Amino acid sequence: MKRLIFLLCCSFMLSCQSQSPAVKRKSLESGQYYFIGKWKLVEETYKDGEISKMYPLHECTKKTTLLFEKENGNIFFIKKYANGKNCEIISSSARNLVTINKNSFSYMDADLKENKKFRIISKNRFSILYNDIIYGKVTAIEDIYERQ
Repeated sequence: MKRLIFLLCCSFMLSCQSQSPAVKRKSLESGQYYFIGKWKLVEETYKDGEISKMYPLHECTKKTTLLFEKENGNIFFIKKYANGKNCEIISSSARNLVTINKNSFSYMDADLKENKKFRIISKNRFSILYNDIIYGKVTAIEDIYERQ
């Protein structure tokens, strides 16, 4: 009887230990520090009815980057983008304090509060989900960013 209880306890401890790396990986991926670093816009899709389609990115749009920085326990966000005839004008947003929740992040942009929903795709890819007008219709859009 003691042997059976001992074996059950050992198997329980082993099964708990085998799950801990997966739990740690999941908490890292979903945690606010997942975003720290530079991200580049690599793809944009939109919904046409129930079908997802690729939206062709303009050369200037391909230069869009997001930078998340950690400082004194806070996370800051900067968006850089290019425009102009040959994408020669590089602009950036202000350095904004960002709050990251389970599936969204928010920050103040001038006097407007921005709230962006996101989806983590992998360790090095995430997307921002929003609605905008494409081809004259309000459409669900997903901008996909890749870690640089």
